[in-house]
Amino acid sequence: MRRSYSSGSRGNMRNGLLSLLTVVVTLCLATAAVLTVSTARAMDALAQRQANMAQEGYDAERAGQTTLAMVDDVLHKAVASGVTDAKSLAARVESQANGILVEACPKDTTATYEVTNTTLTCTFTTKGGRVLNMVVQIGDGGTYEVVSWKLTAAPQSEDTGETLWTGPTATD
Repeated sequence: MRRSYSSGSRGNMRNGLLSLLTVVVTLCLATAAVLTVSTARAMDALAQRQANMAQEGYDAERAGQTTLAMVDDVLHKAVASGVTDAKSLAARVESQANGILVEACPKDTTATYEVTNTTLTCTFTTKGGRVLNMVVQIGDGGTYEVVSWKLTAAPQSEDTGETLWTGPTATD
């Protein structure tokens, strides 16, 4: 007795299941590819933003260092001309502060200053919101001390005054 085996419907079932599995795998890979591309773009944008913030921090630091070097030059020249008391030295620095800050600040960085007694306070602000606060105490004989040097980021969003959630309320 001879038996014959035919591929019949059983073979078609394997092809259909294999095709379905191929479609599902292809869709999963396509979804993973789209997610990978969108994540890469988001990471690139974040890296660019971080690079800009770092550059602005460097710009503010450079402006502060340049200002400090120029103040040092003013103090040395004043001492060389015979001025040695702290109040007179601070007055010399104050008289030249506008020119110093204009020369020290790079593009898109603004600066303000204030001289109180023998203390020089400078604030450097970049376009993106990085702020360097510098406080220098001028002493007798042309000496000075950096009392404070703080680089911060200004808040980017304003408070709208809305309270999103206050937590559970206490009831008696």
